[in-house]
Amino acid sequence: MNTPPCPQPEGAILHLGRHLRLDDNPLLASAAASRPRLLPVFALDPAVRRGTHQEAFLLAALADLQASLRQRGSDLLLLAEPPPAAVREVYDSPRRMIDEADLPFDPPAMPRTYTPFRQKVEAGGVRFSPPIAAPERLPPLPDGVVCPTIVVPALALVAAGGESAGREHWQRYRDRRLPDSYKQTRNELLGWDLSSKLSPWLAWGCLSPRRLAHDLARYEAEHGANEGTYWLWFELLWRDFFSLRGDHRASDAWSVDPADPRWLMLAGARLGHPLVDAGFRELNATGFLGNRMRQIAASFCCHELGWPWEIGAAYFAHQLIDHDPASNVGNWRDIAGQGADPRGGRRFDIEKQREMYDPAGAYVRFWQAR
Repeated sequence: MNTPPCPQPEGAILHLGRHLRLDDNPLLASAAASRPRLLPVFALDPAVRRGTHQEAFLLAALADLQASLRQRGSDLLLLAEPPPAAVREVYDSPRRMIDEADLPFDPPAMPRTYTPFRQKVEAGGVRFSPPIAAPERLPPLPDGVVCPTIVVPALALVAAGGESAGREHWQRYRDRRLPDSYKQTRNELLGWDLSSKLSPWLAWGCLSPRRLAHDLARYEAEHGANEGTYWLWFELLWRDFFSLRGDHRASDAWSVDPADPRWLMLAGARLGHPLVDAGFRELNATGFLGNRMRQIAASFCCHELGWPWEIGAAYFAHQLIDHDPASNVGNWRDIAGQGADPRGGRRFDIEKQREMYDPAGAYVRFWQAR
């Protein structure tokens, strides 16, 4: 990938970061309404190490967005450079379900732990901020700018990147009435439809959490609210909590040596427990891992192996197709006892987890064979 040698008028550049969609994209809508020329860009920092699945998902998301932008008279330019410091937040933090202005408290008074935060949000009566429609047309590119077509590597993925694929997935999920059973099945280990699997598209901003919550409210109006639909909103609110708490900023100082023996253990899925090793085999083979296995893996690394939480969090950041910096750091810190979990950390009994979620060993056998 090469950056074209044409001039890039600073006033026309719009860094999209983790806002890779047209629908409900205030960044894009505001720029389209106020600028006579517009150059949407994404800074693909060559210094950032990504796993093959994460890289492929991201490039597919960018290619899908480029095609959509071209349909509206615009385009997308990839820059082989780090994002400027002034727009770093756009690359680190996807949009939240509830805008800061709609929160029922001032941000400095935000509760430190999730349950009081959720209770305040629910008492305030705002479940989500209203989404906005995608712009029909966009300003033309600056003169002389040519955006090469983004090439997606040929790699089988568990989920295709991009707004188009994300919207199709969400539509199928609703049509099959799967929100109703979300709470009952979300912790099971084998099966794609047992949880919503919305996180890859949310992490890169291919789907808007405001739009998802809006659609979920319409679904409840049509089919009735239940424990499953509530819990889906409940988990979307967790994303807002970690983002508002600023957990993503704790990753800035990470420095990972790929030759570190601990990194090699993770890459080889050789940590010493069959269930945990199966989880890392799934992660390495697909770029995805269900939430229950993420918690089990994090507990094992932090409490059984005694590793700093940063090691495992950095590995997840490298591999996951749904890597969201705030959620990743927030969950690892809470497991390690350095976050906002009021219990002072969470140490899982790994054998008990195996008995609860893989009693017949089906998950371990499935991933041992791969």
